[in-house]
Amino acid sequence: MTAATAGTPPRPTAAGSDRLDTVRSAINITTDGPTVVIAVERHLDQPTGEALVEAAGAAVATGPSRLDIDLRGLESFTDDGARALVACRGLGSKLSEGLHYRTGRGPGREALLSAYADDTDAPAE
Repeated sequence: MTAATAGTPPRPTAAGSDRLDTVRSAINITTDGPTVVIAVERHLDQPTGEALVEAAGAAVATGPSRLDIDLRGLESFTDDGARALVACRGLGSKLSEGLHYRTGRGPGREALLSAYADDTDAPAE
Protein backbone atom coordinates (compact mmCIF):
# COMPACT_ATOMS: atom_id res chain seq x y z
CA MET A 1 0.00 0.00 0.00
CA THR A 2 1.35 3.44 -0.78
CA ALA A 3 0.51 6.79 0.70
CA ALA A 4 -0.58 7.98 -2.74
CA THR A 5 -3.17 5.30 -3.41
CA ALA A 6 -4.50 3.84 -0.16
CA GLY A 7 -8.02 5.00 0.57
CA THR A 8 -7.78 7.84 -1.91
CA PRO A 9 -11.05 8.76 -3.63
CA PRO A 10 -10.97 9.58 -7.34
CA ARG A 11 -10.08 13.14 -8.32
CA PRO A 12 -13.04 15.35 -9.14
CA THR A 13 -13.27 16.92 -12.54
CA ALA A 14 -15.27 19.98 -11.52
CA ALA A 15 -15.21 22.64 -8.82
CA GLY A 16 -14.26 21.50 -5.35
CA SER A 17 -10.99 19.89 -6.29
CA ASP A 18 -9.01 22.32 -4.11
CA ARG A 19 -10.94 21.19 -1.01
CA LEU A 20 -10.46 17.52 -1.90
CA ASP A 21 -6.72 18.05 -2.39
CA THR A 22 -6.56 19.68 1.06
CA VAL A 23 -8.36 16.71 2.62
CA ARG A 24 -6.01 14.28 0.88
CA SER A 25 -2.94 16.12 2.09
CA ALA A 26 -4.24 15.95 5.68
CA ILE A 27 -4.23 12.12 5.58
CA ASN A 28 -0.92 10.32 5.18
CA ILE A 29 -0.85 6.52 5.08
CA THR A 30 2.30 4.48 5.63
CA THR A 31 3.15 0.95 6.67
CA ASP A 32 5.50 -0.08 9.44
CA GLY A 33 5.87 -3.85 9.20
CA PRO A 34 2.46 -5.38 9.97
CA THR A 35 1.08 -2.00 11.09
CA VAL A 36 -0.69 0.56 8.93
CA VAL A 37 -0.23 4.10 10.23
CA ILE A 38 -2.67 6.82 9.24
CA ALA A 39 -1.42 10.26 10.21
CA VAL A 40 -3.94 13.07 10.38
CA GLU A 41 -2.34 16.49 10.06
CA ARG A 42 -3.50 20.06 10.49
CA HIS A 43 -7.31 20.12 10.83
CA LEU A 44 -9.73 17.26 11.53
CA ASP A 45 -13.16 18.38 10.34
CA GLN A 46 -16.07 16.46 8.81
CA PRO A 47 -14.57 16.02 5.30
CA THR A 48 -11.20 14.99 6.73
CA GLY A 49 -12.96 12.67 9.16
CA GLU A 50 -14.83 11.02 6.28
CA ALA A 51 -11.52 10.61 4.43
CA LEU A 52 -10.00 9.11 7.59
CA VAL A 53 -12.76 6.51 7.95
CA GLU A 54 -12.47 5.65 4.25
CA ALA A 55 -8.68 5.32 4.52
CA ALA A 56 -9.01 3.17 7.65
CA GLY A 57 -11.46 0.87 5.86
CA ALA A 58 -9.11 0.53 2.88
CA ALA A 59 -6.17 -0.11 5.22
CA VAL A 60 -8.00 -2.82 7.15
CA ALA A 61 -8.91 -4.51 3.87
CA THR A 62 -5.19 -5.04 3.16
CA GLY A 63 -4.93 -7.34 6.19
CA PRO A 64 -2.52 -5.66 8.62
CA SER A 65 -2.36 -6.90 12.20
CA ARG A 66 -2.60 -3.40 13.65
CA LEU A 67 -3.91 0.05 12.71
CA ASP A 68 -2.43 3.19 14.28
CA ILE A 69 -4.03 6.60 13.90
CA ASP A 70 -1.41 9.25 14.52
CA LEU A 71 -2.86 12.53 15.79
CA ARG A 72 0.41 14.20 16.79
CA GLY A 73 0.33 16.53 13.74
CA LEU A 74 -3.18 17.77 14.47
CA GLU A 75 -3.54 21.51 15.00
CA SER A 76 -7.33 21.76 15.39
CA PHE A 77 -10.52 19.73 15.13
CA THR A 78 -14.29 19.98 15.05
CA ASP A 79 -16.70 17.72 16.93
CA ASP A 80 -17.75 16.15 13.61
CA GLY A 81 -14.14 15.40 12.78
CA ALA A 82 -13.46 13.92 16.20
CA ARG A 83 -16.42 11.56 15.86
CA ALA A 84 -14.59 9.90 12.96
CA LEU A 85 -12.08 8.58 15.51
CA VAL A 86 -14.85 6.59 17.17
CA ALA A 87 -16.06 5.36 13.78
CA CYS A 88 -12.59 3.90 13.17
CA ARG A 89 -12.82 1.80 16.35
CA GLY A 90 -15.11 -0.77 14.76
CA LEU A 91 -12.76 -1.14 11.80
CA GLY A 92 -9.76 -1.65 14.06
CA SER A 93 -11.57 -4.26 16.14
CA LYS A 94 -11.31 -6.65 13.17
CA LEU A 95 -7.51 -6.74 13.46
CA SER A 96 -5.54 -9.12 15.68
CA GLU A 97 -3.68 -6.26 17.40
CA GLY A 98 -6.53 -3.77 17.02
CA LEU A 99 -6.60 0.00 16.71
CA HIS A 100 -4.20 2.31 18.54
CA TYR A 101 -4.02 6.10 18.69
CA ARG A 102 -0.76 8.04 18.76
CA THR A 103 -1.11 11.33 20.59
CA GLY A 104 0.95 13.82 22.50
CA ARG A 105 -0.18 16.87 24.37
CA GLY A 106 -2.39 19.29 22.52
CA PRO A 107 -5.09 19.08 19.85
CA GLY A 108 -4.57 15.39 19.04
CA ARG A 109 -5.18 14.31 22.60
CA GLU A 110 -8.03 16.80 22.96
CA ALA A 111 -9.71 15.45 19.80
CA LEU A 112 -9.46 11.89 21.11
CA LEU A 113 -10.85 12.82 24.51
CA SER A 114 -13.64 14.79 22.86
CA ALA A 115 -14.49 11.90 20.56
CA TYR A 116 -14.95 9.48 23.42
CA ALA A 117 -16.41 11.92 25.98
CA ASP A 118 -20.01 10.89 25.30
CA ASP A 119 -19.25 7.27 24.41
CA THR A 120 -20.68 5.09 27.17
CA ASP A 121 -19.20 1.98 25.49
CA ALA A 122 -15.62 3.28 25.73
CA PRO A 123 -13.44 1.16 28.01
CA ALA A 124 -12.56 2.66 31.36
CA GLU A 125 -8.87 3.28 31.95
